[in-house]
Amino acid sequence: MLSKWSVKKPYTVVVAVVLVILLGVISFLNMTTDLLPSMNLPYAVVYTTFPGASPEKVETMVTKPVEQAMATMSSIKEINSISSENLSMVILEFSNNANMDSVTVDMRESLDQVEAAWKDSGVGSPMIMKLNPNMMPVLLAAVDVEGMDVQEVSRLVNEQILTELEGTEGVASVTPSGLIESQMEVTISQEKIDALNEKILASIDSDLSKVEGQLKDAKAQLASGKKQLSETEKQKTAELESAYQKLESGREQLEAGEKELESGIGQLEDGRTAAQEGISKLEESLAALQKQRGEMAAAGATEEQLAQMDANIGALEAQKTTAQAQLSELEKQLGEAQAKKGELDTQKAQLEEQIGQLDTARQTMNSEFSKAKQQISSGEKELAAKTGEFEAAREEAFKQASLDGVITADMVSGLLTAQNFSMPAGYVAADGVDYLVKVGDQFATPEEMQGLLLFTLDIEGMEKVTLNDVADVELADNADELYAKVNGNDGVILSFQKQATYSTADVTDAIEKTMDELQAKNPDLHFTTLMNQGVYIHIIIGTVIENLLYGAVLAILVLLLFLRDARPTIIIALSIPISVIFAVAMMYFTGVTLNIISLSGLALGVGMLVDNSIVVIENIYRMRSLGVPIREAAVKGAKQVAGAIAASTLTTICVFLPLVFTDGISKELFTDMGLTIAYSLIASLIVALTLVPTMASGMLVKTREKKHKWFDGFANGYVKALGWTLSHKAPVLCLVTALLVFCGVMVGSMGMSFIPEADSSQMSVTMTMPEDSTFADTKEMAGQVMEKILEIPDVETVGAMIGGQSMLGNSSKTEASFYLLLDENKAQTNAQLETAILEKTQGMNCELSVSTSNMDMSALGGTGIQVNIEGRDLDTLRRMAGEVAALMEETEGTTEVSDGMEESTPEIRITVDKDKAMEHGLTVAQVYAEISGVLAEGKTATNITIENQDVPVVVIDGKNLDKTPQDIREMELTLEEEDENGEKKTVKLQDIASISNAEGLSTIQRVNQQRVVTAGCDVDSAHNVSLVSRELQKKLDAYEVPEGYSIEIQGESEMISSAMRDMVFLVLVAVVFIYLIMVAQFQSLLSPFIVLFTIPLAFTGGLLALLLTGMELSVIAALGFLILAGIIVNNGIVLVDYVNQLREEGMEKREAILDAARTRLRPILMTAITTILGLFTMALGVGTGAGMIQPMAVVTIGGLVYGTLLTLFVVPALYDIFNRGKYKKKELKEPEE
Repeated sequence: MLSKWSVKKPYTVVVAVVLVILLGVISFLNMTTDLLPSMNLPYAVVYTTFPGASPEKVETMVTKPVEQAMATMSSIKEINSISSENLSMVILEFSNNANMDSVTVDMRESLDQVEAAWKDSGVGSPMIMKLNPNMMPVLLAAVDVEGMDVQEVSRLVNEQILTELEGTEGVASVTPSGLIESQMEVTISQEKIDALNEKILASIDSDLSKVEGQLKDAKAQLASGKKQLSETEKQKTAELESAYQKLESGREQLEAGEKELESGIGQLEDGRTAAQEGISKLEESLAALQKQRGEMAAAGATEEQLAQMDANIGALEAQKTTAQAQLSELEKQLGEAQAKKGELDTQKAQLEEQIGQLDTARQTMNSEFSKAKQQISSGEKELAAKTGEFEAAREEAFKQASLDGVITADMVSGLLTAQNFSMPAGYVAADGVDYLVKVGDQFATPEEMQGLLLFTLDIEGMEKVTLNDVADVELADNADELYAKVNGNDGVILSFQKQATYSTADVTDAIEKTMDELQAKNPDLHFTTLMNQGVYIHIIIGTVIENLLYGAVLAILVLLLFLRDARPTIIIALSIPISVIFAVAMMYFTGVTLNIISLSGLALGVGMLVDNSIVVIENIYRMRSLGVPIREAAVKGAKQVAGAIAASTLTTICVFLPLVFTDGISKELFTDMGLTIAYSLIASLIVALTLVPTMASGMLVKTREKKHKWFDGFANGYVKALGWTLSHKAPVLCLVTALLVFCGVMVGSMGMSFIPEADSSQMSVTMTMPEDSTFADTKEMAGQVMEKILEIPDVETVGAMIGGQSMLGNSSKTEASFYLLLDENKAQTNAQLETAILEKTQGMNCELSVSTSNMDMSALGGTGIQVNIEGRDLDTLRRMAGEVAALMEETEGTTEVSDGMEESTPEIRITVDKDKAMEHGLTVAQVYAEISGVLAEGKTATNITIENQDVPVVVIDGKNLDKTPQDIREMELTLEEEDENGEKKTVKLQDIASISNAEGLSTIQRVNQQRVVTAGCDVDSAHNVSLVSRELQKKLDAYEVPEGYSIEIQGESEMISSAMRDMVFLVLVAVVFIYLIMVAQFQSLLSPFIVLFTIPLAFTGGLLALLLTGMELSVIAALGFLILAGIIVNNGIVLVDYVNQLREEGMEKREAILDAARTRLRPILMTAITTILGLFTMALGVGTGAGMIQPMAVVTIGGLVYGTLLTLFVVPALYDIFNRGKYKKKELKEPEE
């Protein structure tokens, strides 16, 4: 038993207390402070940019693919999306048990696949953000520098201030608004390209003239050569003919001489033959004569005869000699003739050879002349072809002597990216040293970029074409698109976001310190804080702690009043800080931060944590007064009530257990409060059973019961009244029930709200201009509104901004945001200031929306009423939105009704006739691509460093600047088909499409992959949002919704309904838990059932308190009812438990009821009053920010006051009703200590 052990070992208890104090103090010093608990909301946003794209294009190319990819995730619950100009935002809600860290990894994998399809389309990489209150700015500050204009301030902020502020511990990011942003614009100049084209044409014309002259010279040379060849051919032919004739004449003469010579040779050969025959005959005659002479001689012829014979022989020999001489002459002549014939043959052969040579020469000459003629003919043909080619080339050269198709934005952009390149390629090692190999070099100056070589031309005077030759390169900024002022002076507004793990208050304090240091370095530099969550948190937490201390002091005074003894009061007073410190230590080790919710739980706990100690000390004090020895009284007194206070503690704690079964914002908000109350009550229970008996055993040694005449008189009156109640139970119970029903109906008719808006020293105003307003109009009106607001008392500083950057893309040029700093000692409330602002600006050509606090809870779910109209056809959605907006206007209490179309944008709708387009070989996609290319804005190619600042280089096609709707209507599309001249054909856009003017949405909303238009309205301060929503719902129920479309109310009213459903669920489950705990305590099913009737009694008191104070039923108030369910039963437990103890001892039922009621009256009143007073200052709304949690305190106090009083009457009455039989004593009793 704890009490017995504690009394025996007091020093151990003291050591434990010291340890708790040390741990608690160290924990408190290291705890982070925030406005709200750290929320791990199951929401994520996929944020994707698409520069230059319309909402429809963003929806088609970005939003739909992202939605389809996300819809396949297992834990997805709902998909919402907003497609606007340049931006797609897909908001994903996951199941509450989803691990958001794992979910984001899965999301990235899915998005990587989608991103691959966007290559070279201009779509940016999707960015995933987990939604968390930490995303909201923790501080807004304006920067201005005396003597500097906004451009100089922007440069200073960029170069120095941002770096210093971003380096502040705990700062995640610093987003400037109103900051002048520069970019290097490279605008492709058609004028410069035309000038280049003229030079190229002139150069080409000069070159073509030279070629033409060369062709003419060649033609003349060919004509001259042809003539000369003809003359040469004639001359050579004549010469050959003359030579032929001469040779033929000589050949004829030779042939004639040869014939004559052959005739003479024939004659000579005949004469030789005749001579040879004559000689042969002479020789035969001579031989015959000689033979005859011989014969004669032999015969003896006479001398005469012989002489005659000899004379005859001599004559014959003379004839023979003559004949031989003639033959020799003939032989000689024949030889001479044959020699002549040989000469003739030689001459003839030579002549034939000459004739052959002439034939060869003729053939050669004919061949050469043929070749020459062929060459001349080929030359003529080639010249004719070249002349034709020249003419064609001349025509083509003049056609294509243009850089229009060469110098494009893509070409220039790609070249800038490729040339402005510097990257490490790797490492190379030498002599043990690793050298980084770095390739490339970025542009050092704008002039270097202007001199970038694009290509070379073989043209004199323009061999190199640079960027400056074809484009205008200039440094531009967005000064004309921004507006940021503080009290009328130019400035830059900085928005700070903190890192998730850091305390908001610590981060804002660090930022303020850094700003002070910067101002100290530069006296001309001024920071003006427009919104500071840290200051607000300090104020609210200070208020809660102050109320906590007040409550503790009041509780101690009550104890002193009831006990009229300082010693037990001191014991209980010491138990308060020890229990709180114990609770703080447990908060630290379980990750609970110091925030308005947890501290409210602690403040509530202060009033309750003395309850256990009061019950214990009162019982010890009572037993000691009866004469029981102090140590025995300390042990038995604590033991006697240990079960009751343990059960009452558990019943209070268990009301928060059902939080684990809920989801959404209720769980995220109230878990900290449940844990804090649980920790404080557990600590108080331990303290009550250990420290209180230990201290009582030492401090209550000499105790005498003191008389309380006023209380005794009150107790006697109470017992008499209770006796009357027990005799008239029916009317009392009927009256109590009727009052419960009445209060419930009345509070229900007052409507519901989420979390009350707290008064603060900061406000914000949003100004909206008419649709057709220009940026200049908005600036002028913003200045006038600022002047009007500054005239209002209690307004110290006004910061305003238009344009600039925001997390969700570029802000509207027709909206201005104002941030107001109010006098801390202001005489007017924020609601009164809202009225003053609206009155001051009445009649101005703009609409103002005032938020009475920069710290309200609208960021958690939106404000007002939104009606989502879901369907496919945009025109039908637009019509339905208008009709729903009309219903809103008819509903009393609505203001600033919007059909969601106010921000519509004028459109030129081009509807392509698919059949006509296909006749020209075009698809709708091709038509879109060409139109999109013409309307495309500049493309960021690279960055260049100017004065230590990175400046984007944007390439703009000058031809596409200042396009008008008429230009689009008259646009011609290029076809793939070519005409007879080889040029690509074109077709007018209006020949294949219908072009019309229309109104389109500036944003396209989708819910679960269906288009949604949201009609919305605010609710004026005289009406409740839930009641107005209820009336509107009746009208929507009667509205005829087309098939395939749906209407659903969203916004603040839906958030309230959802939170209220959660709270009702929590209360019902908590009641079940309370009952089960009491069953375990009483070991009975009936007694807990009787005690449960105290819960509706407490609820009646809480509802009555809301009625009397005029407060609406809010989620915070509902939390008060939840807490009441756990607190109010404690009184019933103490009372019924003691009645059962008395009856166990044999006392009669009615007597036991009256005796228990008298005995337990003091501890019941003490515990109730201490809890009430602990919340009293909070209920009064003392201090800034207290209004946010005031309803919880009001409900709790009202419930405790009414519930405690009626518990003292109704519970005994119910006990009397349900316990008509005799009390059954327990058979086994615990042995005495």
